[in-house]
Amino acid sequence: MNRAFPFQGYHQRREAEWVGALVLAGVAVALLAPGATFSRPTFGAFQAVAPEGTWGAALLGVAVVRMLGLWVNGDKHHSPTVRLVTATVGACVWTGLAWLLAQDGYPGWNTGVGAYGVLALVDAYCAVRALWDQGLNDQRAAMLRRAAR
Repeated sequence: MNRAFPFQGYHQRREAEWVGALVLAGVAVALLAPGATFSRPTFGAFQAVAPEGTWGAALLGVAVVRMLGLWVNGDKHHSPTVRLVTATVGACVWTGLAWLLAQDGYPGWNTGVGAYGVLALVDAYCAVRALWDQGLNDQRAAMLRRAAR
């Protein structure tokens, strides 16, 4: 099996978590690219919090940490705790981005609110699934302890 592809081995069933991290990295790169993204009225609430470069660097940092956590979790050992933490952070980031986009001053929601809101729900689901996986790991560990006696 070629381990260079991220969706093999323990990485299977983690596609949603990888997509969340990759989309976040894409948003970060868009903010770090030349141009004044925050000059658009939709991003006024973002500018009030921090400059564009700060947002880009922070979001890229979160994305990279999440991808590293997913890679280590899937490649080295199976630890749902890493996934729980990174999915929870992801859900909080997407919720915050959706809320800031909703503050654009225009009537109704813009498409970013809907898209980032869905990503927040998916990451929340991934966090719950990681808790479920942790429970399964705890059950397996208890069975092994009983069998070892």
